[in-house]
Amino acid sequence: MNRVTPQDHLPELLNYALVAPRIKVLYVPTTKVACSSLKLLVSQIEGTYNATAAEEIITPNISQEQTIHNYRVHGLTRFFELPRKEQWNILTSPDWLRIAALRDPLRRAYSSFENRVLLRAPGTPQVIFDRCPDVLVDGRIDVAATFANFAQQLHADLPSFMADDHFRPQFNSLYCDQYELHHLVRVDQPGALQDLALVLNARGGTNVTLARLNSGLGISPAQIYTKHTADLVAETYAEDYRWFDFAPHTFTAASSSLVLDPLQQALITNLRETTERLKIVSRSAFHRVGFRYGLKQMRKSLWIRITNPRGKGDTRLLQW
Repeated sequence: MNRVTPQDHLPELLNYALVAPRIKVLYVPTTKVACSSLKLLVSQIEGTYNATAAEEIITPNISQEQTIHNYRVHGLTRFFELPRKEQWNILTSPDWLRIAALRDPLRRAYSSFENRVLLRAPGTPQVIFDRCPDVLVDGRIDVAATFANFAQQLHADLPSFMADDHFRPQFNSLYCDQYELHHLVRVDQPGALQDLALVLNARGGTNVTLARLNSGLGISPAQIYTKHTADLVAETYAEDYRWFDFAPHTFTAASSSLVLDPLQQALITNLRETTERLKIVSRSAFHRVGFRYGLKQMRKSLWIRITNPRGKGDTRLLQW
């Protein structure tokens, strides 16, 4: 790994990281890189996982597994909530274990496309839907052709897509040229996640079983990628290839098509409609959470403004 050179603003770059104080672990998540599984594993070993909260939150999650991303469910300390001195201690002290995960950029790009574009998961910015319309054949989605258009759009304007962190390069999520990561797990390598689970269990004195979450639709990248689309995605994420030494891709097909059959199309359409309905119900629920909750959040935000006048951009001020 290249030489580590910390920068003064490093804690701000990693404000989304999660802290397990009991076992002294910092987890820096990267979307679509076993993120759900690792959040669940760390929170269970730390002892903060709240299964009851998973049944009560009102965010629009399309599955129970997705609730692990809510801080009330995983219960881990959010890095941005800590004082700057404590943040730096976590980033530099040998007493803390700092972990993250990596995934082959082409596989991650397809997984992100499937989740955000094809399935239209909640939270996806509208601009991505606008840039990536369905390519239809006889009224049914050609997944490969739709992905090819996505790859072209992503390559042409990555900054617009980075409004959604599912499309952010892994290097731009980890910034691991600025601090030491003890475990940078390659999730594509068999047994790598299980090895990390053993390390964390030993640290926590627990015996938590690693759960594999969010398996996707079962469509293989080999069914989707052509040499052209693979080249586009590899060039888009060239920095990840340079920094993490990912192996060059081996896709050679000149063309590809994967048109959904009528039943598959009906299922995708139904899932999209259900997700849209979830978002509507969730917005209505948020409007009804009550005055006390809103007042509590405003008090918290005002206190942050008073104690940290320069922190007007603090992400905690967005919680209400």
